[in-house]
Amino acid sequence: MSSMLDHLKSELMKEELKALFKEAYELGIQDSKKQYKYPLLLTKKDLAEIFQVKEATVNKIVGRRGFPKARFVSARYPRDEVFKWMEENSV
Repeated sequence: MSSMLDHLKSELMKEELKALFKEAYELGIQDSKKQYKYPLLLTKKDLAEIFQVKEATVNKIVGRRGFPKARFVSARYPRDEVFKWMEENSV
């Protein structure tokens, strides 16, 4: 009886973990679709869409110390570094 109960608990846990992993995977896919739909170098228009603000606010954001900027093209911002910056500078 105890062995059967342990087996049922094990199966239940396996199914719960499977559902949890599937949900985490799907959320990861959604997150990457949001990020990777943008080009490698972002424009201020892209940033306005990402931050959901007007371009005047984008000008303030990109003027902040430490905000990632492309070194070889003016007014372009490296996508992956921008998303990393967002994570590191969000509360």
